[in-house]
Amino acid sequence: MKKLSTTLCLTVALLINCHSVVSEEYKTISTREDVTISFIKNTPSNGIRAAAILFAGGDGDIGIDVENKTVGSDNFLVRSRSLFSKNGFLTLTPDLPSDMDGVKNDRGNTDYRTDISFLVKKIRKQTSKPIWLVGTSRGSITVSYHAAALDIQGVALTATVTSGNHDTVFGGYLEKIKVPALIVHHENDQCVSSPAGGVKEIMGALIHSPKKKLLLFREGESGGSNDCGPISPHGFLGIENKVIGTMSDWMFKSIGGN
Repeated sequence: MKKLSTTLCLTVALLINCHSVVSEEYKTISTREDVTISFIKNTPSNGIRAAAILFAGGDGDIGIDVENKTVGSDNFLVRSRSLFSKNGFLTLTPDLPSDMDGVKNDRGNTDYRTDISFLVKKIRKQTSKPIWLVGTSRGSITVSYHAAALDIQGVALTATVTSGNHDTVFGGYLEKIKVPALIVHHENDQCVSSPAGGVKEIMGALIHSPKKKLLLFREGESGGSNDCGPISPHGFLGIENKVIGTMSDWMFKSIGGN
């Protein structure tokens, strides 16, 4: 427990340090009639090299409170959003659309795609740099369903759900993705829904992606008792900086980001 507490404290300290070089804003926009979506926007202070929309796992509810500028999730991508911006990414980290209670088994919803398209348009108003869709765990399923239909330039799937009784990444349209694809996983991911062996099948399904890369990690901390939770190898606990840094390097090299 002491070791885990130390790791979490170091992670928090790292993220606080990252906030010193990025701008963070909590925003809400209208997407459909009587529907809004809230998101956290992180902007690097030293110029935008690329942009990314970060999709959390679970049911997609990350508890954004725009008024109080708080978020109620310690999901890997949510807690690491500043690390992306430290590396030059403009990031949007969205919550659920206001008319949805969850998207655990409804990530292919076409209304949800409309909401995401507004986030893409929001980015395009600020920069012409490449846009990536980045998902983790069940968030990768969102990417698999919608990437091919949106004006984006790359995808990254981390700790991806590939098995189980619910929807998986193979329920989407991986075969229709025609942009560079980065697959990121932890070799010691013990979540029954995201076994490390599933990454090979993901790579095989991306038949039209012009560039593909698999990144496997093995360091970090074991975390808590929930193997499918974010405080575990499934959430790249203790190696967030290394994972995001390595991801960023490949993403910039694959389609530019200077």
